[in-house]
Amino acid sequence: MPGQTGPSILKTGETNMKTALVVLGMHRSGTSSVAGALTLLGAAPPLTLMAPAADNPRGFWESNVVMALNDTLLAEAGATWSDWTPLVAPVAPDPRVAAVLDGEFGQMPIVVLKDPRMCRLFPVWRTALEQQGYRALVVSPIRHPSEVAASLMARNPISRQQGLRLWLRHVLDAEAASRGLPRHFMRWSSFMADWRAEVARMNTQFGITLAPASLDGGAEVDAFLSAELHHQRNDEPTSPLVSQTWAVLKNMADHRETHDLLTQIDTLRSAFDQASDLFADAP
Repeated sequence: MPGQTGPSILKTGETNMKTALVVLGMHRSGTSSVAGALTLLGAAPPLTLMAPAADNPRGFWESNVVMALNDTLLAEAGATWSDWTPLVAPVAPDPRVAAVLDGEFGQMPIVVLKDPRMCRLFPVWRTALEQQGYRALVVSPIRHPSEVAASLMARNPISRQQGLRLWLRHVLDAEAASRGLPRHFMRWSSFMADWRAEVARMNTQFGITLAPASLDGGAEVDAFLSAELHHQRNDEPTSPLVSQTWAVLKNMADHRETHDLLTQIDTLRSAFDQASDLFADAP
């Protein structure tokens, strides 16, 4: 299986902890390409990989078991993957989450954990990762919300406005739930244009060494991250709440986190939560 025994190098400087590279991003935001590239760079994918599909022919690089559990957790909270209203995500330890981590990754020292549903459920996964002895490093690819909405419209029978609401909810929840952990925000377009530069930034930020197999110099990743993965190209203007959130996330990707940016995103999250209460009956 890719990532399990390859010659790529990944060191964390931690000898007593496992490392989880948590790809935490909205649906259709490039999370599959990022997770696949991290796997090709040496991290272990889950045991039960989801099969490729017409809308993602190069694979999702996520676990069927993780997705099924997340659907269960969402249902128990009265939600589905396509809900955009506030969710009271579980935080307390859940033995099912710990069991899935053990079953999908065992004792692999460095793993890739990815499912867009995790944006809304990360508190319980964060608890489980800590309990199971993982150092969680969060990789958050961001993509222009108009492109995400267009991609969702092409795949699912939803409107552009619903897609934008889903984008807002996922990115805002993911940011809040992962705060305090080592995080690397990056524009997906930048990753696709020059993954080597983005991985170098990630290495510096996390204090790790992700590297391609010495014999191919990254050729396998180059072939995997072909331009055809970027189907939708759309920068159509959005409402102020969406565009302002996008601007803050871009700043976090380009310049890292600052107190001012975190304060701005807290204000935007509060405004969206209030709007969600008013329009809770919207699709």
